[in-house]
Formats: sequence, structure tokens, C-alpha cells
Amino acid sequence: MSGRMHRRALAAATAVLAIATLVAGNPQQGLAADEPVKLMIANQQWLDALRGKSLWEAMLKYEKVAPNVKLEQEAIPSSAYADRLTTEIGAGQGPDIAILQDSLFYALAGAGFLVPLEKAVDGVSLNSTNDDGMIDGKRLGVAWQRAPYALLYNKKLVAEAGAQVPTDVQGLIDSAKAVSKASGAIGFATRHQMAEVSNWFKDFQNWAYGYGVNWATRDGKLTIDTPEAAATLAAFKSVYDAGVVPIGDDMTTQRSRFKENKGVFCIDNSGSALNIASGGALKSSDLAAAPLPFKHPGAHQQLFISISKHSKHQQEAMKFISWLVSADGQQELRKVSGADPLATDVPVADDYLAAHPWSKTFAELGVNTRSTLIPGYEVETAQIMRAVMEAVERVLIANASPQESLARAQKQVDAKFAHRR
Repeated sequence: MSGRMHRRALAAATAVLAIATLVAGNPQQGLAADEPVKLMIANQQWLDALRGKSLWEAMLKYEKVAPNVKLEQEAIPSSAYADRLTTEIGAGQGPDIAILQDSLFYALAGAGFLVPLEKAVDGVSLNSTNDDGMIDGKRLGVAWQRAPYALLYNKKLVAEAGAQVPTDVQGLIDSAKAVSKASGAIGFATRHQMAEVSNWFKDFQNWAYGYGVNWATRDGKLTIDTPEAAATLAAFKSVYDAGVVPIGDDMTTQRSRFKENKGVFCIDNSGSALNIASGGALKSSDLAAAPLPFKHPGAHQQLFISISKHSKHQQEAMKFISWLVSADGQQELRKVSGADPLATDVPVADDYLAAHPWSKTFAELGVNTRSTLIPGYEVETAQIMRAVMEAVERVLIANASPQESLARAQKQVDAKFAHRR
């Protein structure tokens, strides 16, 4: 990520930074080693019905390592998380430590609100999930969890229909039709409407990356109208038109059906797989995961853990992250993180693999997946991808040609980001 992009990110917030720094004082001044310290950790996952409680209990193990530290939650709903943290931290307030979706991480890093973490990870063998936590040569984030995507399927329904696990798009259509005909289940669950665009574009990146798309060149030129992108739109259109997608249903509805053994295939991430495998008629042992039915690897969603520049307890926050990336800390996080790759190569537990056999595929796929964010345009990805998804919608609904629709999208983003060239 370029220095220029960081200076642009959250330009308004950087003005607040100068004021906030004056009032915050020196965060390193402090407390004696044995004086009680309260560390507040912000995370939207604390409210997760499936993992929130267990994730927090795993973090509380640190209080046994550091008896002078008391951990406190800042639990914020996902819909309000980015806006609230940006406002709090921009005002010199907010948590000591925050778990950040990659897009928010880049925005806060670009505004200068995060502190370097080199001391916290000194001597630790971090894996590639941490690579994007380096900004302009400084480590501002450590991987918390990565959620890669895979092809999920109902193993029992596929076997009973005598169908194949697809390895390409035509195979996906054929198998989805065959199993749907035999079972009455929906063939392929996928987002396909602009009403869900903020998550649809992330799902769609798997199709784009699978067909070899790069939305920008290394020198920063946006490349929306390409043969690879046209092939991607045509492939998605072929599945949409095949009669296997429940047109008009949002993804929550589709996942609910999947949980009740009424879904065959879907492309989703590891966190969603745990959701699908929990609390419904579908047994986790009957859920399976396979590589995506594309030539190239797909996408992942990434969470980082970072320390706020405005924390008054940076030293203790740094020690907490040191524990988190230690063998003990990673093992505690692994117990409750399912199949998500973590900051170090701590393996998925054997008992978890036995209960959730699909998790092995996610752990393997997560090594080579790509961020849903566009390199060099991390903060602006959502704006760019809105134009792309509008192009997809024109192809799906208005039967526009992929080439014409992408050419229109290219003009839109070129006009919007002309100042970047």
C-alpha cells in the first residue's frame, strides 16, 4: 500500500489527529508494573451468537498471565463498527486494542491512528496471513483471523443423487441441477442483488480472481474492462440463468435453507460455514468443502488486531499482543476459531477436524487466497466494486453484454479516480 494512499485515507480524520494527540498526552507514561491496568478491546465478534462468548473467554486467559491486567470489552454491532470506531479514535478516544476488518484497518492506518507492533512480535514466526499488516515498512497489524472461501456442499444430498463435486462452472450447473431435481433443494446459493452489494462484491471476488482478474495494475491503473472480467461476468450469468439460483432471496434466507438440508452448493467463507453447520438440521459431518470450481485461487476476508495511538496503556497492550502470538495464546485462540487460519501455523485440533471435517479444506485454501480489497485502492475498493457490481447486475437483469457493461464501469471509475493517474 503506497504512502500516497495512506495520506489520502480518512483525510478528515487526520485533521482531528493533531488535536487528539495534544489532548491524549504521552501513552507510554504510566503505571508501575504491578498497578492495575484496564485494557479495552473492541471487536464486533464479541456479539457473535456462535463464537462471541468463547472468543472472549479465550482472551480472558491472559489475566492469569498478567494478574495486574483487567480486560474489558467494547462490543459494537457489525453494522455500526467502522463508523463508531472511526469517530471514537478520530476524537482521541476509543479502545486500547481493536480487531479490524482489513478495509477499516487500512483506513485507520492511513490516518496515522495505529502504532507499530514490531516489539510485540519480535522472534515470532508469523505466517503469510500477516503480510498485509505491514504498511510502509511498519507492522501496524497482526493477523487475528482469516476467513477464506471454498465451495460448500451438502455431502449427503450430493451422494444420494449420485452427482459429482464440480471442478468447473459447467460442472457446478450440472451437479446443482441433478441434486436439485433429486432432492428439491436449491441448487446454488449466492448473493445476486445490489441490495446486498457490500457483501456481494466480496463474494464475487472469488469469481473474478478465479478467472484471473486483477482490478488494477501494479502501477495503479484501474483495469475493469478486461477479457478476464468479461469471462467472469459471462460465467456468473450462465449460473444465474441456469435455474439453480433462488432469484430474489437474500443470503440470510438462502443460508437458513442450507442449514435445513434444503441447499446443495454455495461459495462462502469459513465463518459462514460454521454458521451453516450450527443450529440446524444439517449435521456438520454432512457439510463438506472443496476448492472453488475455478482455475485460480479465490479470496479471503482478513481481520487484524492493532493498538490505538491514543491508548494510555500501550506497553501493556503490546504485552497482550505478545501473549496472543505466543504458542499459548495462539492455542487458546485456535480452540475457538474453527477453521480460520491464524497469525502462526497452529494446526486445527484433531477433535475439531473430526467434528467439522470441512475445516481442513479451509485451512489449506487460506494459504493462497487473495484479499477482497484491490491493492493500492484498499480504502476505495467498495466504491470501485459498486461500479463493477452494477455492471454485473446489468448483465444479469438487462441482458447487457459483459463487454459493454464493463466498458461503462471503466468510464465510471476512470472519471472518479482520474486524480490518481
